[in-house]
Amino acid sequence: MRILITGATSGIGFDLATKLSQRNHTVYITTHTKNQLKSLEDKIKELNLNILCFKLDIREKEDRKLLRVLNIDCLVNHAGIGNGGSLLYMDIDVLRDNYETNIFASFTLLQEFYKIKKEKHEKGKILITSSIASMLPIPFLGCYTSSKAAISMLAFTLKEELKYLEDKDISISLIEPGAYKTGFNQVMIDNKNKFLEPGNKIYRNKDSINKIQRNMFTLIESKTTDSLINKIIKEIESDKPKFKIRRPIMQSVFAKMLLLFYR
Repeated sequence: MRILITGATSGIGFDLATKLSQRNHTVYITTHTKNQLKSLEDKIKELNLNILCFKLDIREKEDRKLLRVLNIDCLVNHAGIGNGGSLLYMDIDVLRDNYETNIFASFTLLQEFYKIKKEKHEKGKILITSSIASMLPIPFLGCYTSSKAAISMLAFTLKEELKYLEDKDISISLIEPGAYKTGFNQVMIDNKNKFLEPGNKIYRNKDSINKIQRNMFTLIESKTTDSLINKIIKEIESDKPKFKIRRPIMQSVFAKMLLLFYR
């Protein structure tokens, strides 16, 4: 199977690409910039992996043309960014930037993949990465979590649209990872500082807020992505892939319990 994974420079995306390539799939992964591409190529060569990588900024129309060149069977829409900060104080462009990448650009790529498959009368699989965090209102990370909530709802709606259209050639799966020790959460916690203006209450308390959130993620983060990766691969290789892929299971259960207190 020919599989394209966007946003696979490191973490979950790279782990997934590695294991898929070891199972003899043709795997393509993408990065956001040319500088990242060189580093990724060196990393793949050092690990002796059979993976091809390309520069694909999902927000750029010219870059998205890569879909037609590669003629893939499966799209894993994993690229995304995480801007932190207070919804009360952040510049609206920060929120817009998060939505532009995680929602609009991601689903534009998905639409183009779908159109290609329909034009060629071919079957295809689409996997969309959201987050368990989409279920929860996490203070100062709402810019990111709300974008993931939108992704989850769009995926649920796509699933129902495909039923309505009686389209059995395209499958949709929603990946909702919990917290994993990849470094992404820490970067998101820290980067909210650059969006704070000196003088407001949140800026004055940013160090204590960051400490609380770092401790929280340190407590709950899973050390390995194996359970998630194995589940994703199982659905990619299945003739009838399941819609929802949510791991770790205990984090999913905990998030559902927390929702009872919020609603």
